[in-house]
Amino acid sequence: MIDQSIKLIALDCDGTLINDEGEITERTAAALIKAQQQGVRVALVSGRPRTGFQYEVEKLLLKAHHGLLCAYNGGMIIDVQNDEVKYEKPIKVDEVRRFLADIERHQLVYIIDNGETLYSNDITNQYVQHESTAHHLKLVHSPNLADNIDFTPLKILLTADKERINELYDEINEICGETLGSIRSAPFYLEITVKGVNKSSALDHICDSIGITKGNCMAFGDNYNDYEMIRDAGIGVAMGNAVESIKKVADIVTKSNNEDGIAEVLEQYGLT
Repeated sequence: MIDQSIKLIALDCDGTLINDEGEITERTAAALIKAQQQGVRVALVSGRPRTGFQYEVEKLLLKAHHGLLCAYNGGMIIDVQNDEVKYEKPIKVDEVRRFLADIERHQLVYIIDNGETLYSNDITNQYVQHESTAHHLKLVHSPNLADNIDFTPLKILLTADKERINELYDEINEICGETLGSIRSAPFYLEITVKGVNKSSALDHICDSIGITKGNCMAFGDNYNDYEMIRDAGIGVAMGNAVESIKKVADIVTKSNNEDGIAEVLEQYGLT
């Protein structure tokens, strides 16, 4: 019997839904499809741009079951059924210019997209290359984006080695000021969005749109940018491979992304 209190399953993608081979296992896919067939909605909640979900949408049959996408760590929510943007919170152009100018002295690599094209000051960087290829974005070298940006991005992604990110984390938070916020999504990534934008605030908008509360949500995650979502969901689930801060705030710690941790919990709760 399905747990009637759970109306929405919210899933981080990389490190959670996706295993280390870059795939959704058949067991996990089957469990999520069965849950949807019983009326539970599925939302993919990720730092990815809106173009980065094609494989997951097809594998999980999200279009047939009216799934939802949350891109840019909560900056944009999309209805999969009709590709309608239900909510977005972009960064103002003047704020992008200010921020890029203020961090220029640190010589960090930035990655910024407009939904079609990815702009970076170092297109040879391995993570820039990955973001472009994985999310189907045209790559353009733009070392002076602060001077000529003409769009309002949903996110500014910064990349450097782990030690450099750790060293600059507090200073970049200060640079964000009262209008922007930062979060680590991987040891080599620092993500900048409008202050207050996160995966938990995204769940608020999703829940309002479908007439439920966050108490009706089961959320899965593994990394720092999942913290608020796991903390605030009715049932927060940390993957076995999650960072310790996520495990500490979760209601459940399941198996890893390589061991069908999502399917394990859905089966235990009768959601399949």
